Amino acid sequence: MFKETGNRAVLRTRITTVTPLLIRAGDTGLDPGGADLKCVRTRHGSAERTVYIPGSSLKGVVRSTAESTIRGREYRGVEGACDPLAQETSCSARVSKTEGASVHREHCLACRMFGSLAMKGRASIRDLFPWSGDGAELTTDDARRIAEANRTQVRFGVGINRFSGGVSRGKLFDQEVVPPGTSFWGEIALENYQVWQLGLLAGVVEELNDGFAQLGSSKSRGLGVVRMSIESILHEQPARTENRPMGVGHIVSAGNAREYGLLPEVDLPPATGVRRGLFFRFTVGPDEATGWMEAGLRALEAL
Repeated sequence: MFKETGNRAVLRTRITTVTPLLIRAGDTGLDPGGADLKCVRTRHGSAERTVYIPGSSLKGVVRSTAESTIRGREYRGVEGACDPLAQETSCSARVSKTEGASVHREHCLACRMFGSLAMKGRASIRDLFPWSGDGAELTTDDARRIAEANRTQVRFGVGINRFSGGVSRGKLFDQEVVPPGTSFWGEIALENYQVWQLGLLAGVVEELNDGFAQLGSSKSRGLGVVRMSIESILHEQPARTENRPMGVGHIVSAGNAREYGLLPEVDLPPATGVRRGLFFRFTVGPDEATGWMEAGLRALEAL
């Protein structure tokens, strides 16, 4: 599915913390006065060292949440989600690492979306930062958001003895957390995607917004509740197609669709694209993006 470009999209996302958030750094650093569990930080563009949400952390939550909603079901004869830990039945174990349409056809829906050891996925989730621009030139509002995000708090914790119910000796610890009300912006990139795959992402957004899925560490202690929204969608497809946004199932030939085992496609909401070289480009704002995600949910429900 990646030998030629059928369509591609970039979803601009925003995540806002409802409760404190801790995505832990790999080490505690050299500061003897620092918290036992510290927030992960990085540098980006003209910004100073800052807290952020790694794309890998968000992808783990997105994939596990999506898999849990479709595991145990079949969609037009295709398994919803395999067990990635199964030694013989997971897609990574049973699908040979060769080229050809059969590789895609033999994968479950989750692995078609997020990939396996035998095939690249359709979705790439990028890091999220506490500013709305690209970070190259920070505005006054961006600088304020960075300062607020990095005004972290310390939450104290204690280990409980499971037998006595009292405090375990030597089990006091503290955690550095990002405060509630902090927003992070990032992107989800899709390549050669079908409309039902937008629906899979839309379902994850609903799970996060309803509080059934959470981010980061200490989720059982009340951390990690967030709200997620799609701020905009940038979609491109070849100019040889009609000037309306389409899933890849409407772009490739019927023969290729059958060969790759693509599922039935549905229409996206109408929009007019702008010709940019060999592509039509469609840009939709938050209201229109909601319509696209709802179309994705309808496509997923129709399978």
